[in-house]
Amino acid sequence: MNITKSVILAVTIFCLVVGQVNCQAKEETTTKPETPKEKTKVKDSKLCKKCICDLDTLFLDCSGKLQDWLSAEEWEVLTNGDIVFKTINLEHNNLTSVPILPKYDVENLYLANNQIESITEGAFQNLTELTTLDLSHNRITSKVLVPDVFKGPFTLNDFAALEKLKTLNLGYNDLHTLDADLFEHTPNLEELVLCSNAFHVIDRLSEMAISGLSSLKTLDVSYMEIDDLPETILHGPRDLETLIAAGNLFHQLPKALCRATNLTSLVLNQNPIDSLVEDNVFPPLTKLTHLSMTFMTKLYKIGPGAFSELQSLTELILSDNKLLNEIDEEALSKNVTEGPYLDYPPLEKFYLNNCNLTTLPKNLLMRWDKLKALDLRYNPWNCDDSNDYLINVLIEQINKTTAILAKNVQCATPAALKDVEIVRVANEHMMASSTGSIIWVGLLVILLIAVPTVAAAYVMKRRGCFGVFRRNESGGNRALYNRTSFNEDFHI
Repeated sequence: MNITKSVILAVTIFCLVVGQVNCQAKEETTTKPETPKEKTKVKDSKLCKKCICDLDTLFLDCSGKLQDWLSAEEWEVLTNGDIVFKTINLEHNNLTSVPILPKYDVENLYLANNQIESITEGAFQNLTELTTLDLSHNRITSKVLVPDVFKGPFTLNDFAALEKLKTLNLGYNDLHTLDADLFEHTPNLEELVLCSNAFHVIDRLSEMAISGLSSLKTLDVSYMEIDDLPETILHGPRDLETLIAAGNLFHQLPKALCRATNLTSLVLNQNPIDSLVEDNVFPPLTKLTHLSMTFMTKLYKIGPGAFSELQSLTELILSDNKLLNEIDEEALSKNVTEGPYLDYPPLEKFYLNNCNLTTLPKNLLMRWDKLKALDLRYNPWNCDDSNDYLINVLIEQINKTTAILAKNVQCATPAALKDVEIVRVANEHMMASSTGSIIWVGLLVILLIAVPTVAAAYVMKRRGCFGVFRRNESGGNRALYNRTSFNEDFHI
């Protein structure tokens, strides 16, 4: 029995010793630091001999330098490099597809002007720092652009969002509609560009996709061949600041504008709107400061109240509207207080060049002198009394503030002044006015001197002063005569 106990004790001690050794070995194994992998010197790599590596701005420019996507070796240079490029440009490389890209902390990725027609789902899921993605000028169709294209990194439960993506450019592709859930993985998108995709109409699915972007600040729907905007499309993006809707088929101002209460900039160039009158005027946009309506081939009239609800407007661009010949003097004014005075927007820049205007109403603005730029060039101005304020006041103001804008502001009528610059007409008018003023001043001076003089002479005559003068004069003559006679006698 004692032997058995001794054996058991010995075995126990042996196990404890062995266990301790194993634990120590394990601890040494787990705590032993790994040798860090040596970073690749990106500047000396083959990649930077092929592409332009700007280490100061952390910009990698491979535009037009690649035959296909970066090779595994080139990606290794980037992912294990001693620097991280924040901007990568892969434009003009004839890329046809986008695979799942390796993990990398790039912030701005430009893939425009390729031949991309397919995108792998989750292609950008490893680019968690991505803020700008440009996929414009490719061949992407609505069928290819599914929601999971933009899904983020995989988590235990699901795929996360690309939370840092702020700008997405899908312009100049082959899109005609959007999946209703297309942006479910990009909840913080602030700028969306859809220009030059032939939508023809923004359908319900596309409307749902766009209206769901609550953080959107800039929306570009220009040149999409649409004739209107759905009324509720701007209901979701409450913070929308810039709307670009140029080059479409709008015949009326979109009713959706009334929901864009925070809009600060609006571009409606090249739309076939023919007039802004009656109900077709701007709704209250109290924060709008910039409005551009240029190259409107049918716009001929801007009626009363057209811009009255834009009382924060500082820049109004109405240039290159070849038919525009009438702007009502009440187009900008509004009676806010319902009192005797009108309110006007604080315009600083007003562009009316290359239109068909002949007169400019003086009451269109109250404080013309507050303008920093007023462009009236290349209009067929009428240089008669109907344009007195333009000729005698405004042109001189323009010439003083921005002299270049005073040139080519020319008369079209009357025939005697055709093609004569208005600044010259104004100067000659001022000279004529000055000459006339000098004549009148001279006449006034003469009258002021002559009248008292004549009056004084008349009084003196009445009092006989002129008789005294005659008597003194006779005495003088007689004295002179006597002296002469005396001298003659002396000589004899």
